[in-house]
Amino acid sequence: MQHQDNRRKKKRRKNRNKVIAARTIFVLVVILAVGLLIFGGYKVYSFLSDAINDDVEVTTVTVSNRGVIKQTIVEEFDTGTYDEESLKKDIDAKVSEAGGEVSAEELEVEDGKAVLKMKYDSDDAMSAFNEEVFFADTIDALKKQGVTFDSAAEAAGGSHAVIASETMDIRCPKKILYADGEISIDSENEKLAHCNAKEGNLALLIY
Repeated sequence: MQHQDNRRKKKRRKNRNKVIAARTIFVLVVILAVGLLIFGGYKVYSFLSDAINDDVEVTTVTVSNRGVIKQTIVEEFDTGTYDEESLKKDIDAKVSEAGGEVSAEELEVEDGKAVLKMKYDSDDAMSAFNEEVFFADTIDALKKQGVTFDSAAEAAGGSHAVIASETMDIRCPKKILYADGEISIDSENEKLAHCNAKEGNLALLIY
């Protein structure tokens, strides 16, 4: 009888140790997850931005809260009149002229299309590189640069704005609260706008 009691006690201790070990692992996983969110947030966001910009069919810009801008440029490419190596050399030369705020991350030519992934450290860098109007900043900062907003834009309640003169898709880090110009907000993603900025018209987004 005593022998059976000892066996039960050993079994209970063993089960208790398993529970403690499981709880310890769970706590460590939680601590690791929190640490990644706190210290690796930017890397996580960068990874998500890259994933978002994969497989896009039109030129797409992703704006981050940190000022970094990712752009996937999608253009028709006739390999009969121009080759990929020459295109790459031209891009490298232009990036070199632009300085350290601009980098070309990837170029792919396939099925009659050229897909170029770019990164800009600021909206000024993107605007200069593409020779187009492009602002992406807080509303207060844009006002200091001389940008004016009408009463409807002011009443939208957002803190940031994007202004573009190029036809493209724009992904914002938050829900788009207001849009002005030839723009449609994606029905399945309120952070995505389809902008048609033809004939010099500007597209405005508030988020």
